[in-house]
Amino acid sequence: MNDKVVKKVWIFFLICLIAFFAIFFNDSKPYLERYAKEITAAKSLLTDDYSKEVFDELTAFNASRTPMKQENMDKFPENYCPNVPMNKGDVMINGGISSDLSLTFKMAESVGENGLVIGFDPNVRILANINKEIEKSGFKNIKTYSYGLWNKNCHKDLFFQGDTDASLVFRKNEGLYLPATLVKLDDFVVKEGVKKVDFITLDVEGAEMEALKGAETILVSQKPNLAISIHHKPTDMFQIINYLNSLNCGYKFWLGYHSPYSVNSVNVLLYATVK
Repeated sequence: MNDKVVKKVWIFFLICLIAFFAIFFNDSKPYLERYAKEITAAKSLLTDDYSKEVFDELTAFNASRTPMKQENMDKFPENYCPNVPMNKGDVMINGGISSDLSLTFKMAESVGENGLVIGFDPNVRILANINKEIEKSGFKNIKTYSYGLWNKNCHKDLFFQGDTDASLVFRKNEGLYLPATLVKLDDFVVKEGVKKVDFITLDVEGAEMEALKGAETILVSQKPNLAISIHHKPTDMFQIINYLNSLNCGYKFWLGYHSPYSVNSVNVLLYATVK
């Protein structure tokens, strides 16, 4: 091996070493220091003082598990931010339809018989039970699909928490992994002949960013109202807001803090509209 080759190998090795240490030390930084710029940018996009206070509380929760203020919970019902309405005749995408169908039935009532709620759940077994309950309810304006929402059309093993309808796509865990079909919403609406989307709500257990990227054409061309969970991953709270703002659709943003699931988890939704 001649001197030039040896020199190039050493240079390549040093570059890799520098990159490794840069990544290592950045990952070891505290949450607030590592994401200070992104957090500041996202907060500046929020419309009102209540949203900014909730944002600060969620930041503290992600940084150090500081409990959020109970008095800030449920200033309005989940998915029903006063500034981001559901209207009669709306077509709604309900990403992450729950076996607790009270919210889905409320949506179906809100959009009326001329509207439509399209629900997604990748767990075929859970969705079968959901469909039985929908049939019993008498609502004719709810349609379900056994898909998860993602940024491309693919198959992926998801972790399911026992017999519940909660699935995780962002971390490994001990439990039941089942194959799931994931779809890109932009392609789904074309294939299924969905002519318009007026409202998208997502609670998809950590896949919210991927689901939004899979709906980018819809977001840019139709500018639907949004209610998006931003609590599953510590980075969601700023990445989702900043991503939506980067589309230049003219979205305005609010937050809502809703009932916590447990001591170590919270339920915060981002609401957005251009109307």
